[in-house]
Amino acid sequence: MGASEFEGLPGVAVSLLKGGVGKSTIALNIADRLAARGHETVLIDLDKDGHLTTQLGYDEAYDREADLGDALIDGEDPQELLIETEFGVHLLPSNNDLENVETRLKDERFADVKLRRNVVEPLVENGYDYVIIDAAGGRGKLSDNALIAVQRVIIPLIPRAGSINGLNKMIERQIAPIRENIGLEILAVTPNMIRETMNQHNEHRTLVENLNREFGPFVPEYAQIDPEVFDALDDPGQTINPIPKPGIRERTAISRAFKRGLPVSAFDEDCDQIPNFDHLADIVEEHS
Repeated sequence: MGASEFEGLPGVAVSLLKGGVGKSTIALNIADRLAARGHETVLIDLDKDGHLTTQLGYDEAYDREADLGDALIDGEDPQELLIETEFGVHLLPSNNDLENVETRLKDERFADVKLRRNVVEPLVENGYDYVIIDAAGGRGKLSDNALIAVQRVIIPLIPRAGSINGLNKMIERQIAPIRENIGLEILAVTPNMIRETMNQHNEHRTLVENLNREFGPFVPEYAQIDPEVFDALDDPGQTINPIPKPGIRERTAISRAFKRGLPVSAFDEDCDQIPNFDHLADIVEEHS
């Protein structure tokens, strides 16, 4: 099964092979910015714990009998599973049976393209413009399915020990094989939950600096800093003003919005991080 057999479908997966990095928040806000432009946007929650689904207030959907596995494996109409949110995004919720779905996929033929063939392709054929996937944390059939379904990925990293190492492992173990065999494009590697300023040596600066030095072409504009600026920040004889504040910054509005089941634009339309989510939506549009 070669790359020539596939054409990219409109959308992106937000993924990293570990949890707690803000995948759900970023996926939600990208979907929101696309929907705000008039696009019919589907947001798929592939997390087995249903973090996004339950946070948006759809606990009953997470526990309902009809689930993603019916479409993914059994070929049922995925459109029947969609929920219209109050902010205009169509949610395809997670389900408490996804662990079993993961197990069942191991025995399926062409298991890695099930999400693409049975869910994403039918949705696009039925007129939906973009599919944003909140990928499962950890390596597995569902995680691979998310990347293969749209062949594009945005990777969020947070300032903690091992972030860059985790990114390198994901590229080596998951992204590179899929890219070689089917085709996969990294749209962005974005620092997330950044709080500290760049003139202090801490995990926040270390993450942003290492990303810019090692993965510069994949760093979105709002997180880009020329390596020479970091050198100047460390030089007592030079003054950098204003001090850069790159990345998706940690904001109370973002966390409060998510706790209330909303994208940040629906909670605080003046939040200064909305343009960053808009920029990620721009990248998805440009590459889809």
